[in-house]
Amino acid sequence: MATKACTTLVAAGLIIAGAILAPVSARAIEVKKDLYNNSGPAGPSASGPAKENPIPKAAAQQLSDTIASESDSFVSDESEKKSSGKTYVDLEHAKFLYLPTMKGGRWTVIAKLQAAEYTPSKSGEGKGKPTGKQKILVFNYRLDGSKWTEVEQPKWEDVDATGTAAAAK
Repeated sequence: MATKACTTLVAAGLIIAGAILAPVSARAIEVKKDLYNNSGPAGPSASGPAKENPIPKAAAQQLSDTIASESDSFVSDESEKKSSGKTYVDLEHAKFLYLPTMKGGRWTVIAKLQAAEYTPSKSGEGKGKPTGKQKILVFNYRLDGSKWTEVEQPKWEDVDATGTAAAAK
């Protein structure tokens, strides 16, 4: 079990690093354009077109390492739920999204891991049966100098039928 958690951590770290450091897809660029234009709900943070990756590479790598390390306990918790026959979230196959913004001269990042919820099979093999629900694990960090500081504890959110997140109760 420890090997699987370590492998999961490495895989999550690579996925997160790839998502942060890789060129951004067209859909993500649309999201970023909203962040950088003055008319968006996120407010003005910069003018002009969105940059592909506004956070310096070293800081992005450090953020990736921080999120991978912090998400490891959540991956372990969900794996434990699965092995004990409880409904779990498949964080091993989560979609990653991060939303950087500039506030008060500092970078802040909301990073999200979204994954499907499953009911494990009675045999304990395979993923089990999807419940049809999606959950998002939200991380919120601020870059203080050269170190990422957690703004608030990670939290789970439910994804409603329209595809938007709502805080989990």
